[in-house]
Amino acid sequence: MHKYYPAFDGLRAVAILMVFFCHYMPIALPGHFLPGFWTGVDLFFVLSGFLITGILCDSQRTEHYFRNFYIRRSLRILPVFYGFFLLVFLLTPLLHLRYSNYIWTNPLYVMNFVVKGAVLLKHGNPTVFWVPQLPGMQVSLGPLWSLCVEEQFYLLWPLIVWLVPSRTKLMNICAVVICLTVVLRSLLYFHDPALAYKTKYLYNATYARCDTLLVGAWIALWLRGATPSRESLRRIAHVMFWGSLGLLTLLQLIFSGHCYFEIDNPVLQTVGYTLIAFAGGGVLLRCLDERSKVYRALLHPALRRLGVISYGFYFFHDLPEAQFLIVSSKLHPYHLNLLVFPLAFAYTYGAAFLSFRYLESPFLRLKALLAPGHRSVPPPLPNNIPSALAALVSALRNSPIEANPSSQYAPSQSPPA
Repeated sequence: MHKYYPAFDGLRAVAILMVFFCHYMPIALPGHFLPGFWTGVDLFFVLSGFLITGILCDSQRTEHYFRNFYIRRSLRILPVFYGFFLLVFLLTPLLHLRYSNYIWTNPLYVMNFVVKGAVLLKHGNPTVFWVPQLPGMQVSLGPLWSLCVEEQFYLLWPLIVWLVPSRTKLMNICAVVICLTVVLRSLLYFHDPALAYKTKYLYNATYARCDTLLVGAWIALWLRGATPSRESLRRIAHVMFWGSLGLLTLLQLIFSGHCYFEIDNPVLQTVGYTLIAFAGGGVLLRCLDERSKVYRALLHPALRRLGVISYGFYFFHDLPEAQFLIVSSKLHPYHLNLLVFPLAFAYTYGAAFLSFRYLESPFLRLKALLAPGHRSVPPPLPNNIPSALAALVSALRNSPIEANPSSQYAPSQSPPA
């Protein structure tokens, strides 16, 4: 069984570059944008759902299932996240930093639920803080909404996997929730299209975006029991990718009269996010085929190096967006605005590299000490479970998870997710 998929590092790099250019293209070339590049976040979601579900299923019958998972996730994610907010706390009295009263929603990973409402009600944007003494000096935390979605997924999904060890039942849960998410998004959108268009809250809310993570989870569960041939996997991947994008384009032409891949598009805010997730799943499947052109392209050393530090790259890339906007406005003639790209990339890559080497790596090395692997143990007996859950667990844990250990595509972990 594969423990590491090298092409996934390259896929992370492609995803983060899409997000980077999505944010900096309008600054470097005012009036221009790259339609659809925001879907790099969706690629991250699909990949995360795939890898996390594989890890959870592999460790479902091990000792300290919850402890090991949460320690490993914490060591991967929290040092950069809380290190940044600790720095903000320490600098606040020195620089007289100003921020919204809702800034607390960021360290609690619930910012994605309140950011649109706080701005709409004029309570201040919880994703921005600034230095009053330095005009234009502000820091943007906007992209961190996706980290909130993932953290909320990490809180609930491990429990579901533990309670429902049957692979088939988990796949059914994924399928049902994906369908319900599409229905919910559609109902919310048509209930108040103006609000959905103005705030784009359906793009940020976990209850409206969990389908993307669950597409990756479903693929991971499917591959644990299936042994598709390389040719079958290729055909399935092509159908998922081209079929989803083709259907999405057709729906936009029918209902909007034209095709544009922006998050405020009515088709995207209803069924489109799910179709994009399936397209991302098709890309993921091609990353498993060592003979595919996609796999070989993603093995480029530069992409893999960027993929390894992609978490820090994503975290830091948008922080100084306002400052680069000021720089862009002062560059003349017009074409000098293109300098924003190399300047912003150099800053982001340097910050991510230093963060990974001196902050993240020491914590990652603690995984082996604080959350080592354990031998498999039998499932806990009902009398070891709180009585309120005993009946539910007894009903759900009636069959072991079906896994095919011979499957060459069975998902596990990929460092570092």
